[in-house]
Amino acid sequence: MYQQHKHPDTELLWDLNMTFSVALLPRWSVFLLLLLVLCRSGAKVVTIDARAANDLIQTGSIYLDVRTVEEFQKGHVDADNIVNIPYMLNTPNGKVRNPDFLKEVSLACNKEDNLIVGCQIGVRSSSATVDLLSDGFKNVKDMEGGYEEWVINKFPVKISLAKEEL
Repeated sequence: MYQQHKHPDTELLWDLNMTFSVALLPRWSVFLLLLLVLCRSGAKVVTIDARAANDLIQTGSIYLDVRTVEEFQKGHVDADNIVNIPYMLNTPNGKVRNPDFLKEVSLACNKEDNLIVGCQIGVRSSSATVDLLSDGFKNVKDMEGGYEEWVINKFPVKISLAKEEL
């Protein structure tokens, strides 16, 4: 049995199991969709600030930087255990989700590893954290504010590119 809900920008068809098909979601609804996924998956995203992330990194947690390779090379968290696996990839048509993200993380990390996930400002890392928890990673925390918050707190950074390459 279906109930049809209409909105000028989208048409949703809901069944009794709360599944739906979507035709042209408006941009604001991406947040609502993420919230729905969180509620349905049972995953609980733990968000920590840069100070707590720094403390965990100092005690051996892995920092998973989900920014693009280009962003990473311009500057990143200076940590012994750091991995850069982009959640989004640059394409001629803009950024798209990395279809191999979970596979790449699974090759670099164990599902029991303590992971701190960070990006530039905290948006991509939040989505990546949801995906990782849904895929069975157990100890994943999202760093609120991302690399920008890390820099504001004057924590150590490392720059991979020479200044003339930037």
